[in-house]
Amino acid sequence: MIPLSNLTLPNLPENVAAPGYDRTKLTPGIVHFGVGNFHRTHLAVYVDRCLARGETDWAIIGVGLKPGGEAKAEAYRAQDGLYTVTEYASDSGVSCRVIGAMTAYLNAPAEPEAVLAAIAAPATKILSFTITEGGYNLNEETGEFELGTITDLSGRPQSVFRFVVEGLKRRRRAGLGGVTLMSCDNLRSNGTVTRKAFLSFAEAYDPETAAWMEEFCRFPNSMVDRIAPKVGSAEAERANAASGLADKLPAIAEDFIQWVIEDDFADGRPAFEKVGVELRSDVHAFEAIKGRMLNASHMMMCYPSVLMGHRVVDRAVADPRIRDLLLAFLDSVAIPLIAPPDGVSLKAYRDMILRRFSNPAVGDQVLRICHDGVSKLPIFLSATTQETLEKGGDPTILAYHLACFRSYFFGMDDKKEMFEVIEPKLTVQDEAVVRDGTPLDFLGITPFASLTLQKNDEFVTAFQKACHVIENRGAGSAFAELVAPLVY
Repeated sequence: MIPLSNLTLPNLPENVAAPGYDRTKLTPGIVHFGVGNFHRTHLAVYVDRCLARGETDWAIIGVGLKPGGEAKAEAYRAQDGLYTVTEYASDSGVSCRVIGAMTAYLNAPAEPEAVLAAIAAPATKILSFTITEGGYNLNEETGEFELGTITDLSGRPQSVFRFVVEGLKRRRRAGLGGVTLMSCDNLRSNGTVTRKAFLSFAEAYDPETAAWMEEFCRFPNSMVDRIAPKVGSAEAERANAASGLADKLPAIAEDFIQWVIEDDFADGRPAFEKVGVELRSDVHAFEAIKGRMLNASHMMMCYPSVLMGHRVVDRAVADPRIRDLLLAFLDSVAIPLIAPPDGVSLKAYRDMILRRFSNPAVGDQVLRICHDGVSKLPIFLSATTQETLEKGGDPTILAYHLACFRSYFFGMDDKKEMFEVIEPKLTVQDEAVVRDGTPLDFLGITPFASLTLQKNDEFVTAFQKACHVIENRGAGSAFAELVAPLVY
C-alpha cells in the first residue's frame, strides 16, 4: 500500500480523489477543537470543497485536547495532516477521497503556546468545536455554566474554555478583530450554548475579554448531520483496502451529509453555500426535526436493540420489532408534535432515517449510540416526552423505551450476554439509585428530574409494567406484550 503524505499525493490510486488544490498556498483561517471522526467527515469535508473552488484562506488547524495524544499527533505529522474519508452508500457503492483541509495538528497538552498563538493569529477568523454534547459544561437542569468543575482558571491552560478565552484575550490586546465561535456539535441551539459557556468562563477569568467577546464575536446556531462511526482496526483495514493507501488515521462515513447554519459570522467565512451547506434563519426548525426524529430514533432504537442481542445498527433495524418500534414512535409520537420547516416533508424525512439506519456498509455500532445516554436522552427525548404527557398522549412507547434504558445499566441482554456500559455523566448518587433503587426511584434520577415523571400515574403504571416484564422475560417479550398491540 502507498503511504499517505504530501509527497505521495501525485501518485494516488486512480479510485481515490485527491485534494483539488495546491496545499502550499493555503493559509489557516479556522482553528478546530476536537478532531474526531465527525469533524473529519463533516466540517473538514465542506472546507475541503471550498478550498477546491480556489479559496485559499480557510485551511484548518486541528487541536486535540486530551492527554496522551502524542501518537495521534505524530501520525498526523507523518501524513502532513492528510487522511482519507471512505464513504459507504446504501447501495453498496464505495468512494474514497483524501482530505487536505487540515494543514496542522496541535496536541494541546504538549503544545499550549502553539494553540494560543493559532487562536491569536491575525488570519484566524473562525474557532470551531466538536467537543461532544456534554463538553459545554452546562448544568442539564438549570442551563447554567458549571464553573466549579473547571480547574484551570489559573496556571497552565487545560480546558477548551481556558485555551479559547486566553487566546482571545491576546487578540484583544493586540487590537485584532473578533472571531466566530462555531459549534458543530449535535445539540439544540448549539450556538446559543456555545455563547453561554464561553462567555460564562470569560466573565470569571477576564471580564474585559468577556465584554469584548460579547461585542465582537459571533455564535451561529447550526444543525449538523452525518453518521461517522468509530474506526477500529477492522474498519481501518477495510477502508485502507478500499483506497489502497496505508492511512494511519482513516475516517469512514455514510454518503449522506447535511449542514444548516445561520449566516452570522464575525469576519467572513468560506463560501459554504457553494458546496452544499444551507444558510438559513430557521435553523431551529431543522434542529427540531433532526433532534426529535433522527437523534431520538437513534436513542429509541439502541437500548431495546442491545437488550435483544443486536450490536450493529443495520441488523437491528432489520429486526421487524425494532423497525416497527421506530415507525410507531415516529408516526404516533414524534411527528404529530413537530412543525416542519418550509419545503420539508416529515414523512420523507422519516423514510430517509430508516434508509440511513439500514445501510449495511456503514457498520455503525449499537453500543456507540447507547453510551452516554445520561447526556443524550434529555436532549433528544425530554421535550417529546413532556409534550406527550401534557397532551394526554399514550405513554406506552416512551415508558417501554425508558424501561429498556434502565435495564441497559445492568449490562446484560436477553440472551444473558454481557455488554459494556459507559456513562461518564452518571453521578454517584444516581448510580446508587440505578443499582439499588426501585423502578419508581429511577424516574427521579438527574436526567429525568425536571420531567417529574413520578407524578404522572399513567406513565408510572406503564413504566413499572415494562420494567417488570423486561426483568422477568426480557425486552423482546416486553415489546411483544406492551408495544406490539399498538403497532399491528
